[in-house]
Amino acid sequence: MENHSSMGNEHWKVFVLLLKEIAESKGITQQQIADKTGYLQSGVSRFFSLKYKPTLDTFLNIARACEVNFFIEDREGNTELNVAFERAMEKLGRRPDKLPKN
Repeated sequence: MENHSSMGNEHWKVFVLLLKEIAESKGITQQQIADKTGYLQSGVSRFFSLKYKPTLDTFLNIARACEVNFFIEDREGNTELNVAFERAMEKLGRRPDKLPKN
C-alpha cells in the first residue's frame, strides 16, 4: 500500500487526463489550445502527456481553452458557496461593487 503523501502527488494526472478526454470529445486540437492560450503546441502536448506537473495557472488556462468550468461543492451542503465565493473575490479586490442580492 502506498503512503498518502506519494499518492497525493499523482492526483493532478487525473485532472490533466480528464481535460484531454474532454478536449478530444469536443474535437479541440492541441494546436487550437495553443492558439487560445499562447502556449506552444509542443508544450500543450507535454501537458497532456503528463511530462510535467503543471502550475494551477497553466491548468486553468488550458481548461478555459477547452471550454471547461470547475466549481466547488460542499459535501454536506452546509456552506453557502455563493456567499463564500463573493467574500473570496472581495478579498482579492475583484468585487469593488457588490452584486445585487436576490
